[in-house]
Amino acid sequence: MKINNHVIKHVIAPACITSLLLPTQFAHADSALNFVGELDTYLSYNRPAGDEDVESKTGIESNGLTTSYVGIHGSHDLDNGLTAIGSVEAFLRPDSGEIGRFEGDMMFARAANFGLKGDFGQFTIGRNASLYFLSTIIFNPFGDSFSFSPMVLMSFGGGGLYGDSGWSDSVVYTTPTAGGFTSSIAYAFGEKAGDNSTNKIAANTFFKSGDFGFTAAVQKISGTQTGATGLGPDDDQTDALLGVSYAMGDNTFYAQYQMMRDKLDSEVGDIDRDTLVLSASIAVGKGAIYLGYGLTQVDTPYGDYDRNIYTLMYNLPLSKKLDFYAGYTNDDPEWTEKTGQTVGLGGRFRF
Repeated sequence: MKINNHVIKHVIAPACITSLLLPTQFAHADSALNFVGELDTYLSYNRPAGDEDVESKTGIESNGLTTSYVGIHGSHDLDNGLTAIGSVEAFLRPDSGEIGRFEGDMMFARAANFGLKGDFGQFTIGRNASLYFLSTIIFNPFGDSFSFSPMVLMSFGGGGLYGDSGWSDSVVYTTPTAGGFTSSIAYAFGEKAGDNSTNKIAANTFFKSGDFGFTAAVQKISGTQTGATGLGPDDDQTDALLGVSYAMGDNTFYAQYQMMRDKLDSEVGDIDRDTLVLSASIAVGKGAIYLGYGLTQVDTPYGDYDRNIYTLMYNLPLSKKLDFYAGYTNDDPEWTEKTGQTVGLGGRFRF
């Protein structure tokens, strides 16, 4: 049976989202089904970095501090200490009620996978979160903000990093925690006929001991594929990231260093990007001030360029489910005529 796009957009997709917003938990003795999500909207003023004729925009926007989503997590206990697990999660834009991070985004772009977990660790297959993305967002106070986080903006948010925040057609294995370390490895098949080079591979590790935290991540993206369309068929990009955190009472300090290496089989030549981001969460009153500074140095065959990003934010949690934030980001790439400015006042609700 053939279903047209109108039915998918106006009947099936809304019905799926409605089902995700049913009561939040259902469980039997050996099974559980949890409905989860987060909504983020904010009043925004944004002027992108660019030429003199770049126009600013003011209005209600989605996903200032967190990319909104809804999802279902399921689990089922098996024999021998094994548990079957599965997740489907869809991004959305609550300011307009549209599904996806942007027009044309896949419905379950955040996650669509299943697998097994037990004493051996965890194994999942399908669309999984990028291991590199996880190391990027956990070691800075701004999390996965594509509007305010210097680290995200200098990598996934237009910083030149390929591969998307989720990997389709991927297999991920995560070790059990031992000695404070938890590590993962992922491989994504390109599935392009006649081209085995079209693939992705990544690994990361997390370490936690008292007030100290550490992460390291590497990934290699090869060939033209979904989420890496800027790479030619014979091109590849290798990325590496180190992050540390240290908590002092209610304050936490972070540092991240990133290397991106584009190996391009073209006349353009190779491109190197080195990024350092320093950030902190400082307790003030019932909330916290978030501070962030990032510097990227870009080395191209045509010259070297710097990009500086400064962010200041105040976050006020009213409960574990609800918080409000006010933030400002200045984005100053050396290669543009005007700096970028983002101002936002918004809130998040988790369920």
